[in-house]
Amino acid sequence: MKKLTAAHVTHEAAEKIGGIGTVLEGILTSPVYQEHFERSILVGPFAEHVQVNPAERLGSDSTVLYSSIDGIDELDLKGRLQPIEWAFDVKIIYGKRQFFVHGDEDRTGEAEILLIDVFRINQDRLNQFKLRLWETLGIDSSRYDAAWDYEEYVRLAVPAYHALLVLLKRDQLPCLLFSHEFMGLPAAFKAILDGEAQFRTVFHAHECATARRLVENHPGHDTRFYNILHQAREQGRYVDDVFGDQSDAFRHALISRAHLCDGVIAVGDHTAEEMHFLGPCFDHHQIDLVYNGVPAMEVTTEEKDASRSMLVDYSNTLMGYVPDVLMTHVTRPVISKGMWRDIRVCHELDRHFEKRGLKGVLYLLTTGGGTRRPQDVRSMEAEYGWPCQHREGYPDLVGPEIELNRMVEAFNADHEHIQAVLVNQFGWSRRRIGVRLPPLMDFADFRFATDIEFGMATYEPFGISPLEPLASGALCIISTVCGCEGFVEYVTRGEGIDNVIVTDFTRLDGPRTIEQLTHMGQAERDRIEHRVCAEVAEEIMRRLPTDAAGRDALLQSGQAIVHKLGWDQVLENKMIPMLQRVMAAEDTDENNNHCDERIRLPRRGRKHAAKSA
Repeated sequence: MKKLTAAHVTHEAAEKIGGIGTVLEGILTSPVYQEHFERSILVGPFAEHVQVNPAERLGSDSTVLYSSIDGIDELDLKGRLQPIEWAFDVKIIYGKRQFFVHGDEDRTGEAEILLIDVFRINQDRLNQFKLRLWETLGIDSSRYDAAWDYEEYVRLAVPAYHALLVLLKRDQLPCLLFSHEFMGLPAAFKAILDGEAQFRTVFHAHECATARRLVENHPGHDTRFYNILHQAREQGRYVDDVFGDQSDAFRHALISRAHLCDGVIAVGDHTAEEMHFLGPCFDHHQIDLVYNGVPAMEVTTEEKDASRSMLVDYSNTLMGYVPDVLMTHVTRPVISKGMWRDIRVCHELDRHFEKRGLKGVLYLLTTGGGTRRPQDVRSMEAEYGWPCQHREGYPDLVGPEIELNRMVEAFNADHEHIQAVLVNQFGWSRRRIGVRLPPLMDFADFRFATDIEFGMATYEPFGISPLEPLASGALCIISTVCGCEGFVEYVTRGEGIDNVIVTDFTRLDGPRTIEQLTHMGQAERDRIEHRVCAEVAEEIMRRLPTDAAGRDALLQSGQAIVHKLGWDQVLENKMIPMLQRVMAAEDTDENNNHCDERIRLPRRGRKHAAKSA
């Protein structure tokens, strides 16, 4: 079969910033992907306008082949790209970028990068495209013009479409155009309207933005939302029927029309169900469940012990005691990560530790203020004992870090056997964390060392990070709303694994109608959370190893499972067959007029179906 060509529209085309960048890195470095794809072009807007070094315009490990900003034209592309720049008043930067998997030099990849500077744009041509979006798709851009996240990607769409046609050879068409989240949908809509012969479009739902908004912006969070979702699906009701008109949010306006794409990928069971919840159009569209891959690092007992010893020594230096249990949570400081649940579980664990004579430490590694400079870290460390002590104001606490620190301080004041440390920094090395850190310790050691990784999110479409320490034998604590929970259930055939503890914060004390659930407040959710956190603490104590042999057993079981969760398996069994189906379909109606019934079932039905299969 002819090799495929892909264009991935994303905000992480030039640099890995978060989850989508991690996904692209995993895909592009997989031998399975490389076997099936001849070319991959990452497309995004250009932001580094004042970058001094032209060689760095496409990010690290890249080569610039064309840049109208810098007068670079290594491939004689000016004659074909410059008319696009003139027509739309944009600048184009094009080149190649290398990809490497951390700790695995054998897994490398390469992609072309196409960035377009859209800060200046031909307003008349842009308005023509916005008019088409209104006339054909009912998207009223005038409601969202003030939102740069919307405006930027609408501006990107048409010049990116024409630039791709310049770069692609005739025998490489049709090209699979991936819209990674809402950002790529304007370009996908352009391809749908004008490029039927040249493109096949795929919406890659790394989340459902409408669902995230409803979960994060109400004190009932996941407890409220998912109980409403499951009841509404059973009753044939959709998001606007229950929660009212959502069209004020541009992300909803875009993703609610993603059914127009030739294919839709959801990274988790809940995300697929949330996409169906957007409207009846999705009920007649197949949504393919394609989980994210989890890094399958090789970790030996000796490596685990060495990393653990370093974190124990650092903890002793910070707090004056040797912890028996090392707990971590690596995440972003947003409501959806549910970090207060870590504290509530630790509150319950503290009394268990007292009975067993144990000591523990919880490291919350997160930053709302970006990467602090090494000189600032050294100053804070020397002046007032950062990261055990904090002060409000940059270079220390900013934004959501302030409230997190108050929560940590309150916990530490009332507990003796567990102490929490907020490390509001990105990275893990002496340069980033300070001179008290063991000299040779790095971020991999931090991940290898942990005994418990928390990830009890209120909204988590997949969640690669909470499962990363699986490879080193950690207990990974996730919630039922995490997409990775479905992946673990899938690969273990519903049996689960000792390394993963699944928490259910959506389990109600009794039946509730949709109307009752709509008015759920924080008090009711708190009652449920306290009950669940107590149960989680008891389960942790049952599974927590008490000696080196127990830790080694969890390491071996973790190593066994991660090799079933990798990108190669996901691509081979899920994504590639789906993409080949999309490419082979002569009629998009034929492709879309059937549904994955397993995905559409409420959670109770999916559990039953999985056990019966």
